[in-house]
Amino acid sequence: MILRKTWQRTALWLGIGWSLWWSVLLSELPLIQHLDLSQSDRLIRLNHPRTSPPEIVLVTITEEDLKTWGLANEPIIYSNLVNRLLDAGAAVVVLNLLPNWVQTSDRPNNPIETLVQRYSSRIVLVLPTSSATQPNPTEWRNYEYFLPLTNKGKPLFSPQSILGFAEYEPEAKYPQSVRSTARQANLSGQFTLTRNLDRIQPLDSAALLTLKKFKPQQQPLRTPQTPIQIHFWGATGTFPTLEAQSVLSNNSSFPQVGNKIVLVGFSETNNPDAFAVCSPFGELMPAVELQANLLASLLTGSFYQIVPIWLQKALIVLGGILISQWIVFGKLDSPVRKRYWYWLYPVLGLSGFSLVSVVLFGQGWILPITLLLATWTATGVSVFISLLLGVQKDSIDQQQCEIDRLHSIEQAAAIFQAKKMLRRIAANIHEGPLQELKLVMDRLEILQCNIGVVNLDPILERLENLGHHLRQQLNQARAITLEITPELKAGLDAGIRAKLQQLVNSGELTLRVVQQLQPLQEPESNSLWLEAREDIYHFFCEAINNVIRHAQLPHGTATEVQVSLCQQDRHCTLTIENDGAKLDPSVFELSTMPTKRGGFGMKLMKMIASELPNGILECVALPEGGMRVQLSWNQAFNELKYQLF
Repeated sequence: MILRKTWQRTALWLGIGWSLWWSVLLSELPLIQHLDLSQSDRLIRLNHPRTSPPEIVLVTITEEDLKTWGLANEPIIYSNLVNRLLDAGAAVVVLNLLPNWVQTSDRPNNPIETLVQRYSSRIVLVLPTSSATQPNPTEWRNYEYFLPLTNKGKPLFSPQSILGFAEYEPEAKYPQSVRSTARQANLSGQFTLTRNLDRIQPLDSAALLTLKKFKPQQQPLRTPQTPIQIHFWGATGTFPTLEAQSVLSNNSSFPQVGNKIVLVGFSETNNPDAFAVCSPFGELMPAVELQANLLASLLTGSFYQIVPIWLQKALIVLGGILISQWIVFGKLDSPVRKRYWYWLYPVLGLSGFSLVSVVLFGQGWILPITLLLATWTATGVSVFISLLLGVQKDSIDQQQCEIDRLHSIEQAAAIFQAKKMLRRIAANIHEGPLQELKLVMDRLEILQCNIGVVNLDPILERLENLGHHLRQQLNQARAITLEITPELKAGLDAGIRAKLQQLVNSGELTLRVVQQLQPLQEPESNSLWLEAREDIYHFFCEAINNVIRHAQLPHGTATEVQVSLCQQDRHCTLTIENDGAKLDPSVFELSTMPTKRGGFGMKLMKMIASELPNGILECVALPEGGMRVQLSWNQAFNELKYQLF
């Protein structure tokens, strides 16, 4: 029961952790975003309305119209077109202007400015901009020059009452996410004036500002602050359309624009000023039609919103918890219970997820299904692998505990054997040398009683033999003890550092010392490592003494010695390197040539290397001068300790 609760608690935290981690990782994955976009576009194509709202009419301008008008006359003819539409009874006219008109807008006779001054309550100027969700306010592209001024140079109307932004990004031609400007729109944003960059003003989107002017008596329905998903009414050509040239050339009235919202813009998708985007129906759609779909979404209140991030995270975590408990349920419960209850978790989870999705969709919220399903799948695999590794680790830990228990028994036996050996040595001393000593003392007492000439040679001989026997017994006792160098108790790196400081303080080492000493992962209370550490320390002392005797002035030309100690995984390396002149390797007693034999120091260093796990000794004469002595070994003394018993 305790084990079951432990695994359930572990799986709970694994489910929470893995679900959050995978949600962050997968949310930025282009494949996931593209799958969500494809799913959304498929729903739009299947469920789009057949009839567009009758309140919206488009007036399109082509490249041929612009060539016919001429560059200098474009603003004037454009103004005449809008006047015709307003005279025909259009309620609100939304104008998509050409950016190059800004260069000629400061003329004394600005037709667009005059148009705005006369029909300020029925005109909306579209301000093209990038995504309004950027952290820094977007700069107006000089569209404020179309706003009329008073005699004192102040705006006659507030910019918020005339200008409305429309978002567009080049990626909208090839959208990869439902949050692209080709699918999602903001209804408000922060902007800065070109003439005064420090001044930040809020602006409504062109669609929202148009709706406010079209229905001034009531507030537009459902205008949230968060971005909304555009509800498309069909492919290109869905809304009623008039050509600009026919409006200008026909002197009759246009009843089809009466009391309607008229959007004027460029219809040719190959024209860069049309700001074309890719529609859910797979074709390019000019910005004026995208604005019409957004405006129709607001008019009918049929738009959707993406579920907030915090709610997505909550659903992801809840699903991760259910999946983790389902996995634990399958691993711990009996087969009889599995047969009836094992599939209850996924059935309940999928049912609850479907119910939440339907409820949210009915309230106008879209839940990104692809991200949730991918996150839950990855979470389930991760939790299963983590639990599997945990079970294996527990099994290994139990085996290790058993090994430690057996080793403790062996250690106790070894200690008992050592005590028995010490008692035996004490008994030998008592029965041998001490008895001899007693006899000598008896003879001395007899000598004290018998005054006369006495031969002392037998007594002296007995005393000499006694000293010899005592020396043998003491040597045996000393052989079973382990002496630890005090400097090494804090670690091998601390002992080497202390030795170097001692040599520098005493004046024996006059070279500049560069230390790169990394503390090793030393096994605690391991007699094999304690003995090996002493040997490695003696190796270092021998190597640094060679540097002092052969590379340091006056015997050599070295100016620096580098001492490094490092560990990577279980591989450890001790390196002593100097920068002296090029020397014959035999000077350092290095038996690198087949015909040479090393001295005592080199033999000691080789013997130390051979006794270490995978110990390797390398002695290299550097091309630029100097010598490098390197000892490497594996820090595997725990394994060796168990193998020895």
